[in-house]
Amino acid sequence: MQGVAQAVPNQMNLQVKNVPMLAHWFLLDSLHLANQANREGMHANALALTRQCVESMNIIEIGICGHPEAQSVLERWESDKLTPGKLRAWLQENVWESYGSGLWNEPWSTFMREFTAALQPYAHYSSKLAQWQMRLVPGALPSESENGFNRVLEMRPRAYDPQKTTRITLFHALVTYALGRICIARQSSKSPLDQNVLKLGKALGKSNYLDGHSTDWGQQFWAMLWGSDGNTILE
Repeated sequence: MQGVAQAVPNQMNLQVKNVPMLAHWFLLDSLHLANQANREGMHANALALTRQCVESMNIIEIGICGHPEAQSVLERWESDKLTPGKLRAWLQENVWESYGSGLWNEPWSTFMREFTAALQPYAHYSSKLAQWQMRLVPGALPSESENGFNRVLEMRPRAYDPQKTTRITLFHALVTYALGRICIARQSSKSPLDQNVLKLGKALGKSNYLDGHSTDWGQQFWAMLWGSDGNTILE
């Protein structure tokens, strides 16, 4: 985060000069609030804030990528003439190709597209987001039915679910990893940060909750996960 903070000051005109810095502050505060909400069982709120982190991260990236069109892109965004989706499309076309691979062997553009799309359903309050307010009760024996297995859900305010807490923390680590890749991509020479960021990505890629690029990212962001036998909650 210190590396990002040092990178966001730029030589753009006054209209957009401070936009990347404000976006970085917003991201840091959103991560702080999301972490606090997550620890207190407000998992849906934490996830909604995480989605906002990704939106602000795109603005940070525009500000520090060094592309000759970056200033004009920020100007259009600042004037509400460029939607977040169009902004990501510009990054994919003009910037992401130079980053190499993502968590696995997929292009960075594929990783970012899938990661962003998986969080998209949580940009607004929806039935998918509401599922993160429920707790899948561990240890409650599932019962078989014609359609598979029935599970036991707990519904109450701030229903703390250790699995949801762990997975949202993983999503926050993915945001941090993506920021690190953005930061080292703009450096002209290697630094200790390069190795640390790549090491973090390698570790994240081995997570039991991210079972490789062959799986639909949308499934990896489902609120409820359990084993194929219907009895084992993933740890």
